[in-house]
Amino acid sequence: MSLRHRRFAAAAVAALTAFVLSSCTGSDLPMPPNGPNGQGFSTNNALVRVVNGSPNAGSPCVVLTVTTTCVDVFLDGKLVAPFVPYSQGGLTGSAAILPYASVVSGQVLVQIFASPTVPGGPEGTEVYGLPIATSANSKYSFVLAGQAILPPPNAPFFQGYTFKDGLFQAQPGDVMADFHNASPAAGSVQFAVNCDGCPTDQPMGNAASPGTVRGPFSLIPSGGYSFKANATPIPASALDGANTGDVLPDPLGKPNVNIYVVDTLGSGFQIIGIEDTNG
Repeated sequence: MSLRHRRFAAAAVAALTAFVLSSCTGSDLPMPPNGPNGQGFSTNNALVRVVNGSPNAGSPCVVLTVTTTCVDVFLDGKLVAPFVPYSQGGLTGSAAILPYASVVSGQVLVQIFASPTVPGGPEGTEVYGLPIATSANSKYSFVLAGQAILPPPNAPFFQGYTFKDGLFQAQPGDVMADFHNASPAAGSVQFAVNCDGCPTDQPMGNAASPGTVRGPFSLIPSGGYSFKANATPIPASALDGANTGDVLPDPLGKPNVNIYVVDTLGSGFQIIGIEDTNG
């Protein structure tokens, strides 16, 4: 059976529900919960997370009453998560950001399809289907990006960015952060943070072109945190709605953060992010 027609039928519906409520582990790949602490590295594995950062690569779908687009994600031919939404219309950014999946290091085939238009139906168009290079004891973010298939001589897929993420080693009470520019529309981005105890618009490294990650940076413990890309900010509570004081490290969540800039339809961009554990 071709990958394009491989489905879980009723199990896919159950997997979608599990993904919306927490995160989907729809394959037999080990999936640590938003960080490697749940498993730890073996001698030959890497950790890869996939982010749906394209507003229109997927098929139309409805998630938690929000109309958006969704994709199905495969790593090395195994379904990692169906119906991964693009974050818009009130969906949290973390809805588009998968947990890290443990894979054998080396060449890892990333395949992303527009989700079926009906539950149990065939995969839609393959919007990405190329290998990425990984190394043992390292972790990576792969972001599906852009708003159209790339022109020749590129492969006929949407833009994909592979970032080598920092290995967070925050001490108790501390916080670390990575900042990823995965927006072709944004161009060069200057990341910055603000907080009650921070200088105004404290820069996070130099400006980052699309496909560039800045960090990991150690941030001071404080309330009133927001993350900024050029003039666009989001509060820390956008990563965890229960964190009403925008406190980092989040007293109710995980100590570290990963921030991603992704396209919106047209020429704009948005910031999405997720809290992560050490490792």
